[in-house]
Amino acid sequence: HNLENIDKDMILKKINLKVGQSFWNFSSKELVRDLKKIKGIKSFSFKMENDGILNIVVVEDIPFMVWKFSNKIKYLNEKGEILEFSKKNFKDLIILEGNVEPKILSKFNAVLNENTELKKNILKIYYTENIGWKLFLKDKSCLYLPDKKVDKVLNVYKRIKKSKLNENFKYFDMRILERVYLNKDNRCSIS
Repeated sequence: HNLENIDKDMILKKINLKVGQSFWNFSSKELVRDLKKIKGIKSFSFKMENDGILNIVVVEDIPFMVWKFSNKIKYLNEKGEILEFSKKNFKDLIILEGNVEPKILSKFNAVLNENTELKKNILKIYYTENIGWKLFLKDKSCLYLPDKKVDKVLNVYKRIKKSKLNENFKYFDMRILERVYLNKDNRCSIS
């Protein structure tokens, strides 16, 4: 009950239980295994009542990003896992484009979670393997980050944002470690 994003019928199809099945055949281990496989379920609990009714309570995962690729849209959690959501109308999610592995995205998201001001300012991210992250920001600026060592580069970016330099520049290219390229014009183009 009260599922907002996951289709109840999809859950029922993925768990190894059938309507009218004898509760003597119920396996809690199988149910746990089946529910853990469904991406989009953050946590769950269940209880078999004395009358044989199984009550399952599901807490849904929260989408973190919208991933656009090959004319498809998928919703991702902070680990970079694709959520099996039937609802397709979320607001204020970061848009991600490019082919990125969940492991790499999870590390990047961990860095973003430590930099909440930046995270709140991101409109869109474009990822290119072995090159890095292009962030389109709500303040109409653009930030290029390297593929690796993003946390170290963001420390420099935070210092620039706090300085007077920030007032004059809209383009920050920090893909090469220990170098910062600045420009007064935003040279990022939103596709």
